[in-house]
Amino acid sequence: MARRVVPGDPSVEVPHLGPNDLHALNRLTAYNRSELEGSDCRCGCFHCGSMFLAREVARWMAEKDGADTALCPRCGCDAVIYETPAYPLSTALLTTLYLGWFGSEYDERKRSVTYAPSFSDYKGWLRKGIPFRMESRPADQVAGEVDLFREPERDDAGGMVRIETSDHRDLVFIDEWGRSLPYTVMTGQQRLVRGLVDEHGPRLRGLIADPNDWKLRLIVEYG
Repeated sequence: MARRVVPGDPSVEVPHLGPNDLHALNRLTAYNRSELEGSDCRCGCFHCGSMFLAREVARWMAEKDGADTALCPRCGCDAVIYETPAYPLSTALLTTLYLGWFGSEYDERKRSVTYAPSFSDYKGWLRKGIPFRMESRPADQVAGEVDLFREPERDDAGGMVRIETSDHRDLVFIDEWGRSLPYTVMTGQQRLVRGLVDEHGPRLRGLIADPNDWKLRLIVEYG
């Protein structure tokens, strides 16, 4: 699923969707065979994050009270929207809809995730489609989870991080671009992290999967 997600570049506008927008987008997912069949309209699935042309849809869900509904050619879900002038298609849009309509599924997946790509802020998290691209890798072992405090006036960055200790045993979190992230571990939980750093060295990684949670999952990589 994640391989088919195409991250948007930083110029892509992140949509701010109100109730009327959500209602209009939900209407695009149903009774849409007459609009989509055989067309080159750009479509996306907000269940798996894939984008494709409408003519790639090969399966339709029969409806009793209207035209058939498109099923995603990648995951088979009836969560296909098509691009309109009012709603340009983007990974940020699909991610926003996924969090709204499949929030329970996302929360369940997030409980066991051990990998997610890095992101520089919340909008970047949406543009990259991080919720679609999270993975639970069988070779990884979760060693715990701690609470974070973010420095004021800094963005919510995250993803996979390297954990280091300074000369004063302060904990430092480094992302894949070599940047120090603006987080400190809550008092009372730092000893756990330092102990794992001493025990596992560079095999220990941290994961900040969701910028709204301010949690650091501690992962030992065995792969």
